[in-house]
Amino acid sequence: MSEPSLPFSNIFGIKPMDPKNVVCIDTTAESGLMKTEAEMRDEKAPTPEIVEQLAAYVKGLVDRDHDYGTCVYAMSLAATAAFNFVASKLGVTEFQASCADLDILRRLRHLDGPFMLIKGEDMLYPQYDLPEKLREAMSEWRDWVAGEARKRLADNTSFVHPAVVAHWERLAAQETKT
Repeated sequence: MSEPSLPFSNIFGIKPMDPKNVVCIDTTAESGLMKTEAEMRDEKAPTPEIVEQLAAYVKGLVDRDHDYGTCVYAMSLAATAAFNFVASKLGVTEFQASCADLDILRRLRHLDGPFMLIKGEDMLYPQYDLPEKLREAMSEWRDWVAGEARKRLADNTSFVHPAVVAHWERLAAQETKT
């Protein structure tokens, strides 16, 4: 049986299934491997085979010097590598992975209600009617929005702009589907 390969194994000579061969990826300026923000943006996150490889990858990202932009990609690359690791170990389907990545976004952005993602690229193709997709989503969310508006109106609105209160009142008055 051949050893599984890692995206960075051929570069660093790692033998994937041998934890003692896991290296900390040195991305400091002294090693000549310091990556720019653009390079990190375009970098593909690996799918580590063992937890020690994941830890080494994350450590290599965290231990290097960062500027305002590179720290953003260090966080997203580390999170994506961890996501890839867990997904590969659990053998999830693409649908399960897509649900998980939306749940990560929900948790990180503190999204308590329904949300959707829209790709600008879809505007290039006639079959993706983005205005209609938005209308459909807003229609599906109507009951939730009406309920949220009622909750907010029940709170003290003395510090809320009158235009916002009027908007909440219109939303709360909408008929619900149930």
